[in-house]
Amino acid sequence: MVTKITEALIRAVDEALNYLRSGSVSKEIVGKGAFGDVSKGFDVESERIIAEGVANYLGSAILFIGEELGRRIIGEGEPEWVVIADPVDGSTNYDVGIPWASVAVAAAPYRGGATVGDVTSAVVAEVFRDLKYVFDSGNVTVNESPPQRRYPPKAMLLGYFEVPEAYKPVPVYWRIRGGRAALRSLGSAALDIIYVGLGRAEGFIDARAKLRNVDIAASVSIATALGSDALACDGSPISDVRIDTLVRVPCIVVGYDKKRAEALLKAVHEALGT
Repeated sequence: MVTKITEALIRAVDEALNYLRSGSVSKEIVGKGAFGDVSKGFDVESERIIAEGVANYLGSAILFIGEELGRRIIGEGEPEWVVIADPVDGSTNYDVGIPWASVAVAAAPYRGGATVGDVTSAVVAEVFRDLKYVFDSGNVTVNESPPQRRYPPKAMLLGYFEVPEAYKPVPVYWRIRGGRAALRSLGSAALDIIYVGLGRAEGFIDARAKLRNVDIAASVSIATALGSDALACDGSPISDVRIDTLVRVPCIVVGYDKKRAEALLKAVHEALGT
């Protein structure tokens, strides 16, 4: 049996998935999100479904941190939980029908200064496939079953490589590891990070300064519970990133294990001087 908060996250995510898989999705631009990015109808509606759904299922107030509408309290009274969500991670993929997109949400007991390390429950669900990754009180399941973690991990590096500078750490990492790893830029950070946790890739890197805590809180919680290591590029653990307000994550590396995370971090420092 999962905890009440995890059950609330699962039920809210299922409602968002039902909407995103329906024929009533709006792909019109409706404004800008909390970070100034373009918001489409499906982003805003999926976030509303998640925020209201979690509060309704819990029957208590939550502090909700969302990509579209920012920071707000849902419900009456003092919040019991911090809930942080990316309503459609990989929204460009979703918009054009590329099947690599997800809904990601995490929760931590409410306190000022709550961080990724405080997360006790997280759900990442694929939009185009019936796969749901759940973190509950230290345990991870995939569609309600314990996952098999691949060892050794697949020699593959995932990340966001939208500009030439983003590629610079890659050959440095190849040199450090003593050989090439396949390179993929797929477009959903949450799923990429989980795949590192599962050993389907050995690392993830993003040095674009575009990711936010809403993008990585749920997936990092799942991946690190599986044995991965996630670091900011100043060397601090991603578990220190706050989730009680909206913040950017300027640079992140996730390794299958500590050794690979440190090698990725070294490659970023050598290539970009960060």
